[in-house]
Amino acid sequence: MDTDKVLVLNNSFEPLHVCTARRAIILLYTGKAERIEDGPRVIHSPSIAIIIPAVIRLHRYVKRPVIPAVSFNKKNILKRDGYTCQYCGRNGGERMTIDHVIPRSLGGRTIWENVVSACRACNVKKGSKPLHEASMSLLRKPAKPVSVVYLGIMFYSPHGIGSWSKYLPRGAGGELSGSLS
Repeated sequence: MDTDKVLVLNNSFEPLHVCTARRAIILLYTGKAERIEDGPRVIHSPSIAIIIPAVIRLHRYVKRPVIPAVSFNKKNILKRDGYTCQYCGRNGGERMTIDHVIPRSLGGRTIWENVVSACRACNVKKGSKPLHEASMSLLRKPAKPVSVVYLGIMFYSPHGIGSWSKYLPRGAGGELSGSLS
């Protein structure tokens, strides 16, 4: 149950963070939150069956501190992309590399919108060629995350984001042109 992640919304439906299913169920049963979306899993006790929520909303508004801008670095690029190759969808964990969609040799810049995570095999296959010459495509268009909060949410988001997508703002780094793996 602790591997299941639940999106927690503020009272205003603004995404706050991601918690475990256990924490979400405690918030629901103590009356501190309400169920917004159900997840696909059900857990059973001797007397009841509980549907694990996918999204919950807090009853009280939580004032958030000013959040600093997202630093551009390899770690944050890998988080934004869920440690997943944006060409083949393979999850490579910490061994992932970063790749310039438009190669630097062809004038590509080192910015959020041009850098993606890639497995070593895809990075070597693509080399310094544009996508069409390498016969490759992106799973999703790279974008700058709105904030560190959304970067963390994208890291924990389930495959395809599913029920979370309608609660994330456009530009949170979560726009999907394919599926998020």
